[in-house]
Amino acid sequence: MARTKLAASIVWLSTMLVAAPALAKQVPITSKAELTRHLRDTPPGISPLDWLSPGARKRFLAQLQFGDHGLQGLSLDDPQDELTHAQIVQLLALFGAEKYAVGEGLTPAEQSRREHERAADAAARGCDVETCPESAIEQRFDELVLHKPDSSMPDAKRAALVGQHYDRFFSSYQVPEHLRSISDPDLRLLKRAVDEAVFHAPDETHVAQLQMDLAELSRRNMVDDKDYASLYQALLASRQFARAGALARQHTDMDAQAVPTLRKHSSLPPGWPTALTVSAQGQTMFRQAFDLSTPLRIVVVASCHFSQDAARAIEADAQLRPVFASHAIWLAAQNESFNAVIDWNREFPDQPIHIAWQDSEWSMLDSWAMPTFYVFRHGRLVKKFSGWYDLKTLKQSLRETGVLR
Repeated sequence: MARTKLAASIVWLSTMLVAAPALAKQVPITSKAELTRHLRDTPPGISPLDWLSPGARKRFLAQLQFGDHGLQGLSLDDPQDELTHAQIVQLLALFGAEKYAVGEGLTPAEQSRREHERAADAAARGCDVETCPESAIEQRFDELVLHKPDSSMPDAKRAALVGQHYDRFFSSYQVPEHLRSISDPDLRLLKRAVDEAVFHAPDETHVAQLQMDLAELSRRNMVDDKDYASLYQALLASRQFARAGALARQHTDMDAQAVPTLRKHSSLPPGWPTALTVSAQGQTMFRQAFDLSTPLRIVVVASCHFSQDAARAIEADAQLRPVFASHAIWLAAQNESFNAVIDWNREFPDQPIHIAWQDSEWSMLDSWAMPTFYVFRHGRLVKKFSGWYDLKTLKQSLRETGVLR
C-alpha cells in the first residue's frame, strides 16, 4: 500500500487492473509467465513493446512488478522518454494499466528527432539501431536504474548509496570537454542519470552537473523549457528559492509550481527538527521547529492518496480526531510539491501538513513511505507502523502504545 518518495521512477498500482474497452480482445498480461509467452509468441514489430529502443525495452520489462492480482508496479521513465502519449496508452493496455498513462509523452516531432538521433549514432558506429551494442554510458545507466540499493535499508542510507553509485558510474563524464564528444543519445541518458542523483542527493555538485548537461543539450538545441523541471525541483528541495524563481522566469513554459513567499523567522531552537508551514491561503510560509520531547507526539509521513484516505477517516472519527488534533504532525518529505500541500491543507484545515526543511533533520524517521505513523513519548520512538488499511487496524496499533484505551 505504501508509496515511498525514493521510488520516484516506479508507479505503484492500487487496484486490480482491467483491459481498455477499445482493446477488449487483448487479455491483460498479469504475470511473468504470461509476459514470457507474449514475448515468445508475438511476431516482431507487432507488440507495442517493439516501439521502445532495445535498451529502453529491457529497462521497462525489468522494472515490471507482478502480484496476485496482476501488475503492481511499473516505471514510465523510458516510455515517456521515447513514446507519444497515444503509444504509452497502448503499451500499458498490454497490462490493463492504461489509466496510469499519466503525462504527455513526446510530441510526434520530438519523437522523430530522437529516432533520428539514435539512427545517426548507429550509423556512426557502423551498426543497426536494433542490433547496436549498448554504449558504455547506457550500460552504466542500466546499472544505476536496475540495481538500486535494498529497499529494506533506511531511506537516508539508500539515498546516499544512489548518489554514490551515480558518482562512481558517471562523474568521469561530467566535465565540459568530455560532454562535447558524447553522442546525442548518450547525452540524454547522462542527463537522466544526473536527474536520478539530484532527486536522491540534491547536493551542489549534482545540481551543477545537471546545469552543465542542460547547457550542452541547449547548445545542441535538444531541450525545451519542460526539461528544466528537474533542476527547478532540485533548487526548491535544497531551499534555493531565489535561484528557482530566476529559473522559472527564464523558462516560462516549464509550468513551474507556485512557491509561497518565505517569511523571516526568529531563531530556532537548536537540535529540533524543522519544517515549512504554509499559510491557509498558500501565499506565504515559514520555517517552524517541532518538539518531539513532549509526553506524546505522533508524526505521520504523508501526502499520497492513501494518506488522504487515512486523514479523512481520522477526521470523521470522534475518538481519533481530538488525539490527532492535539498530538499529530503530518509531514511531507522535502521534495514535496507546494501545490500538493496547499490542496491538502484546503481539504484538511484541522490536520495541516508540513514539508520537512531537510529530510536529514528528521533522522529519527528511517522511512518516508506513505503513510507511516511514528509514535514518540518524551522524544523516544515507541512504535512505528506503515500503510493504511482501516480505522480498526490504526486504533489497535495506537492501543498497543497506550495512546487509546
